[in-house]
Amino acid sequence: SVASVPNQVANPNLADMERVEVLRGPQGTFFGRNALGGALNITSKKPTEEFEGEIIVGAETYDDAGELYSITGILNVPVNDYFRMRGVMYYEDSDGYVENACAKGASTTSCPAAAENNYTPNGAKDSGHESMNLRLHAAWDLSEDTTVLASFHYTDEEQGTDENVPSGVLDLDSIDSFGLSQALDPGTGFYPRNQNRLSHDLNEFTDNETTVGILNISHDINSTMTIKSITGFIDATLDRNFDNDLAGGADTLLRVNAYEGFSWSTELRLEIEEENYGFIAGILYAEDEQKQENKVGTSSQATASVGGVGWLPPFPDGLGLALNSKKFEVESLAIFADYTWHASEKLDVIVGARYTQDDVSNQVAGFGIGPTCCFPGSPGFPGGPGFDFFQSFDNFARPVSRASDDFSDISPRFVARYLVSDDVSIYGTISKGYKAGGISVGNQTNEDGAPAFNVPFDEETLWNYEVGFKSQFMNNTVRLNGSLFYLEWSDLQMESFRFLTPGDLSSNFEQAINVEDAEAVGLEIELTAALTDRLTIASGLGYIDTEITSDTQAEITGGFVVDLGGLEIPKAPELVFNISGEYRFPISNGEGWVQLEFIHRDGQFSDIEGLTYRQTDGPSPNGGPARDSVAQFGDFPFKTPDYDVWNLRAGFDIENWRLVAYIQNLSEEDYYTGTQENFGVSGMRLRPHPRAIGGSVSYKF
Repeated sequence: SVASVPNQVANPNLADMERVEVLRGPQGTFFGRNALGGALNITSKKPTEEFEGEIIVGAETYDDAGELYSITGILNVPVNDYFRMRGVMYYEDSDGYVENACAKGASTTSCPAAAENNYTPNGAKDSGHESMNLRLHAAWDLSEDTTVLASFHYTDEEQGTDENVPSGVLDLDSIDSFGLSQALDPGTGFYPRNQNRLSHDLNEFTDNETTVGILNISHDINSTMTIKSITGFIDATLDRNFDNDLAGGADTLLRVNAYEGFSWSTELRLEIEEENYGFIAGILYAEDEQKQENKVGTSSQATASVGGVGWLPPFPDGLGLALNSKKFEVESLAIFADYTWHASEKLDVIVGARYTQDDVSNQVAGFGIGPTCCFPGSPGFPGGPGFDFFQSFDNFARPVSRASDDFSDISPRFVARYLVSDDVSIYGTISKGYKAGGISVGNQTNEDGAPAFNVPFDEETLWNYEVGFKSQFMNNTVRLNGSLFYLEWSDLQMESFRFLTPGDLSSNFEQAINVEDAEAVGLEIELTAALTDRLTIASGLGYIDTEITSDTQAEITGGFVVDLGGLEIPKAPELVFNISGEYRFPISNGEGWVQLEFIHRDGQFSDIEGLTYRQTDGPSPNGGPARDSVAQFGDFPFKTPDYDVWNLRAGFDIENWRLVAYIQNLSEEDYYTGTQENFGVSGMRLRPHPRAIGGSVSYKF
């Protein structure tokens, strides 16, 4: 229920967890912050009344890549009868999956463009990282009826170069900016032949720092009524230095990002549980703010080339090609309630609703580029647009674009649960979800005098219809759950990207569009069975068929206008399946176990450009070059491959000790799960998943 800043929050470590719940469908009548499509509810262990702790030391190595080492410390201290503390420390140091062929000190053999451009390699060593996670819970019993739980989370991540490799297929932004029709090989080769090398310049880094604080106060008014207060904040920063041309030894472009985000929320809720009914009601207020400073500019060699091919005019060093600062704010107020009527010993009827009001503001201040002189004969313009002309370019401020809007919604929820027998229950749910709209802001950065502009987009709503069952058999040794669902969207929000001025990346415009209608139908099945006292199997299957059912068009880079009607929704794999078996056996003074797991996941598209790649196979309407025919690549890399992964784990517990060994991706499956930040001359970037062999030793006290 705590506010969340998107885009740059560091990944928390999941050590010392109590439970993880996957909740599908809208959850707005239960949690203060809205959850449109579902929620992942992660609950860490809270302080107990026992002095206890654990130390875990782990290591793993990756095929044809680096290693990882980690240490975890857990300590629970009951200070007195009324005050308890529990802390977790996790530290990780990794060389990463990917090494840099143009790292500082590299030879020109591994970094051939460096010799071509008379350049000394100076890149980061690899995609290695260091991560520190701290978590502290403090529980204080003020009285028999009142408990205070304070939580503090801190994460600091420092990474070198990105953990991905070039695909060899250009995205539309790169084609439009550089005038290239095919990717340039910086000496590493392309995926899948290359799965552990990239070629980048500069001392690249991405530093993420996140602090979370939560204060939870619970007071029992009587035996059936509890009032709770939940207040929290998230403070996050990101600093990034990146080689934006993706060609080591040709130091043409760099990117620098600095993000700051702060969110806070406060929630007051009443919970009642009587014999015949249960009731939850609450009110929440939240504020989110994010600031961004972004720079894409020329680095030390604007005229550098790879294999004799260059892609920039002779701009001066340090010229900002895409400079902007952004600020995004949301102020939210929500009132929610959920009433459960125990109609009989077998039937529960639930009715809930949520009212949400969001005030959204967005602004961007950008800088265009242009010559400092503008007429023949002036300095920098001898004889026309030649070398001296481009050397005279500078940055000029453009009008600030800002806009605000407000949105409101009422989202109901209806549920019926029926206990068919002591072992079987069935249920049906109808619920609505909501996501606030907003405003896409921009300006025609290189059109002198052009006014700032904004494009509003509507709120997104979702209706969820679900029926299912939960069951246990054979003395609770077999558990089988299943559900069927249908999702219906109105004004589904998707992102499209384009250049307002063809070929000019300083005019990059990120626009949220609304897809009028979309739908999905699917099913989920879960099975867990203890076949014997020693052997347990678990399996899960998820199927979803999505479709954009309205005639919707989107404009993307190159002047392409693509049709979305009839296509699937991105990031929604049709089939996912897993099955695992665990066998336990006694050993001297303890127990051993072996677990084998199989995971299948269908491929998916990541964004609109990937979803519509067949519609952009040719010269752009803006007159840009055609990408190499996608027919030779098929869906690669726009759609991720279907993949099958086997994982093996084994270990034993002897008194207070636990030893674990594992192999992830046992069969060395070649796969990636999406495309990432696709701009650059070596093509869209893909994150490999090499086989990992590792283990850990832990001691509890």
